[in-house]
Amino acid sequence: MFKKNSNTPSPTPLYLDLHSHTQYSTADTLVIRNQYPLTADPTLPFSVGIHPWFLDNWQTQLEAVATLASHPNCWAIGECGIDKNTSTPQLLQQQIFTEQIAIAEALQKPLIIHCVKAYSEVIALRQRTHARQLWVLHGFRKNLATAQALLSHGIALSFGAALLRDPKLQQVFQTLYPHYRNYFFFETDDAELNVKTLYQFAEHLKATQK
Repeated sequence: MFKKNSNTPSPTPLYLDLHSHTQYSTADTLVIRNQYPLTADPTLPFSVGIHPWFLDNWQTQLEAVATLASHPNCWAIGECGIDKNTSTPQLLQQQIFTEQIAIAEALQKPLIIHCVKAYSEVIALRQRTHARQLWVLHGFRKNLATAQALLSHGIALSFGAALLRDPKLQQVFQTLYPHYRNYFFFETDDAELNVKTLYQFAEHLKATQK
């Protein structure tokens, strides 16, 4: 899954915040900061990728991703993916996503995925590229059928603040966690939230599971 490197806070953190724009690592929490290729700060544990909303100068961005991805503080590639709610051409989004899949595979690093209304396309790319590295769909908030489809193809799910307030999402977690516990992660994204709150709430969901 996520491998410890020489820059991991010591002792080994108890908590992982998979994807954050606002939080910082502490003695007991590893926060993976989402970074954009041309403005990245590699002094923090980070992920780096080309967001499908921001594809201007994508060749330059891709070169930066390839360089930053080898940094010892880079824990994952992304966020990257496909978003059908943006005006960026879908074929271009898929092309750039595929390039980043290749970087993740070459460096054996996880891929953090932004996906909006393109779950079947993401699954198809997972199959077509024969990807072997961990893929994590960040900010998951869809239904049970979508979760099962992703998980059955080896795509992990990361839950954010929506888990605290969405009963249907809570049911997805309770139903699938016993079968896919190594494929569930937590994140703060852009919320002013401590990831420990999500871990604690998840423990409550497990304890009250029917």
